[in-house]
Amino acid sequence: MAKHARAASTGSESQMSVRRGAPPPYVLGAHWLARANHDHRSVLAAWTRYELADIRVGVTFYVVRITNHRLGTAALGQLHQVVQEIGPIGPAISDELGSCVDFLVPSSTAFWEMNGSQLLTGAPVQGVFPVLSSPPPGKGPVNGRRWLVEPDGTGALTHPRNLASALRAARRGLHDRRKSAAAA
Repeated sequence: MAKHARAASTGSESQMSVRRGAPPPYVLGAHWLARANHDHRSVLAAWTRYELADIRVGVTFYVVRITNHRLGTAALGQLHQVVQEIGPIGPAISDELGSCVDFLVPSSTAFWEMNGSQLLTGAPVQGVFPVLSSPPPGKGPVNGRRWLVEPDGTGALTHPRNLASALRAARRGLHDRRKSAAAA
């Protein structure tokens, strides 16, 4: 019996490790994000149909919405430049139709006040709880929304202090480019 088990285990170990290997990070991220919703199965079902899924904000994360798409993507570029110093960057979604970028931040973020952005918490606005309209991780854009940084299942979120610094640097950079272009 032991001889048979050993022979079976040495047959195709490389194929076994591929089948049993860890899923890609976006799959882990999809399950982490779906669990943030009260009905995670409806989220996964929407993504299976390649649709946006509304995920309630405030339980696992808050959202900082940068209401200027160019500024939001420039801020993300600033974060990528210093990622070795600041640690991981959390998930971020580009909304090209709404011309904004959403950054997922810790739900412990108590204060956020920067021009051109807003903090979406779990508090209802005019009786409606805020949601994040999320495209399926690991897929392309859906209705103009796409992941700039996909959730990876670790629960990493962008620290608000790092995001604020990146926004200030992005504003300076965009302002300097406008001045240079006007002078040319």
